Amino acid sequence: MADTPTWHTTKPTLLELAIEDFKRQLPGWWYSVCECQVSCDASCAPTKESGDLALVDQDARFDSGFHADLAQPSSLAAALCDVRDQALAAKAALSAPPMESPCQAEGGLARIPTT
Repeated sequence: MADTPTWHTTKPTLLELAIEDFKRQLPGWWYSVCECQVSCDASCAPTKESGDLALVDQDARFDSGFHADLAQPSSLAAALCDVRDQALAAKAALSAPPMESPCQAEGGLARIPTT
């Protein structure tokens, strides 16, 4: 019986894991990462195929993009996670219901006890 070849695999890098997570959480978005001796940078925004492009009317960053410029020492994965977190926070802020003032709740000021 001949020896069966064994697959040799390596664990994914932090950048590969960050890319996988970015694609899962922001499907239809573009991203870019770059690095120099001064910083690790990343940018992202929705593509025209993403439904999130409709958010441009509410927040210009959905057109101009979300950006990170992390001073060294840093990593490309950290920069990509930073812009992902910015984008997700912006989406959440736009989808959150407006906060109700205590003065509007339960019939307004007339219902707030004064003693």
